[in-house]
Amino acid sequence: MEVFYYLVFGVMAAVVAALEMSKRSKDQNTSSSFNSFKNNYILVFSIMMAGDWLQGPYVYYLYSTYGFGKRDIGQLFIAGFGSSMLFGTIVGSLADKHGRKRACVTYCIVYILSCITKHSPQYRVLMVGRILGGIATSLLNSAFESWLIAEHNKRNFDQQWLPLTISKAVFFGNGLVAILSGLFGNLLVDIFSFGPVAPFDAASCFLAIGMVIILTTWSENFGDPSDSKDLMTQFKVAAIAIASGRFKVNVKNC
Repeated sequence: MEVFYYLVFGVMAAVVAALEMSKRSKDQNTSSSFNSFKNNYILVFSIMMAGDWLQGPYVYYLYSTYGFGKRDIGQLFIAGFGSSMLFGTIVGSLADKHGRKRACVTYCIVYILSCITKHSPQYRVLMVGRILGGIATSLLNSAFESWLIAEHNKRNFDQQWLPLTISKAVFFGNGLVAILSGLFGNLLVDIFSFGPVAPFDAASCFLAIGMVIILTTWSENFGDPSDSKDLMTQFKVAAIAIASGRFKVNVKNC
């Protein structure tokens, strides 16, 4: 059964990867410098997503092996979601002010710390890990794309090339990597019997590798200081946008 499981999902991953690679005709009109930039970002983003996807299937399982019931586990999950919700409202402005590259490195560090807490069976330690995980999720869903857009514009690449990078990053990071991470996590836990904490250790390794690549190959970029707003103003603008149902993004100003 295990062999069949790996065979089916392995073939699926290979097929979708081949289909995506066959779409290279759209890249033929781009420059070599852009392709290098695009491939670097896709590699880093895929590694970051691998660190995230490896953890997902085993969070509940890990908590249950520590003896926690549904109520305690539910509280841990709610804490993580609440942390992401609260921090997500300000993470964009913080990244604009202090640097998007620095925010991406912070994501790696915070998520690694979150993974380390999974080695402890203590409820308070795990709660801290969930809060750190929520902060990391907010950074993952904002800092990387904002860095990409700003860097794309700073290097004066054609605006029509930007969707190529984003679409491929989403495909590999949220598609192919998700499948491969699931297979790899299952391999660690069930085949090699390393235990439910093994995927979190593997995620830490991926995040550390990605952080090294960021530190050595990425340049820093910042937001426009004239666009910075205090915390209450940010909440007000967000509330108005949600109430009106209109969200406008101007990538040229990122």
